[in-house]
Amino acid sequence: MAKFILLANEKGGTGKTTLADEIAWGLERRGHKTGFISLDPQGGERHEKNLLEDEEAVNVVDTPGFLTQNFGKWAENADIAIIPADPSVRGLKSLKRTIRLLTDANPDLLFGVVVNNFSAQRIVDRQFLELLKADEVPVLGTVPTSTSFEQGAALDKSVVELNKNSKAATAIEQLLDQIEEGLS
Repeated sequence: MAKFILLANEKGGTGKTTLADEIAWGLERRGHKTGFISLDPQGGERHEKNLLEDEEAVNVVDTPGFLTQNFGKWAENADIAIIPADPSVRGLKSLKRTIRLLTDANPDLLFGVVVNNFSAQRIVDRQFLELLKADEVPVLGTVPTSTSFEQGAALDKSVVELNKNSKAATAIEQLLDQIEEGLS
């Protein structure tokens, strides 16, 4: 049976679609048969929608910033859930609600938060990480603010293809390492 990576956060604007594309490009680059499903009516994804069902496939599922009734079914069948979040206390309620919805639907689900638009120079960003750790929320990593995400999307390329030595590319590669570990 195919594997599913679900990107979810009921808060909009957290980078779900950007990360979904980056993860799909990364898995493709690493030799995985990769499908892409977008449940977000806003669109914006750079991948063609195609569900792969063979057992070697990995499907990346991008969800909207509002969770529908179908969300529970996707969460139930997910192998990994990634919760993109901006480093702001404004999104903590929706982040925690998303975690609760995911774990209610799939108690054994492997999940973690990716803090987007992160800068170690900003006190607020560091404090946000400390809050997550204090609440024992698993953090898969941080992704820096970078215009290369927009540049890559315009060219249908990953930040890794644009500049494999950039901080953004390094963050994506580290996230992909964790995803592959979770899938094995």
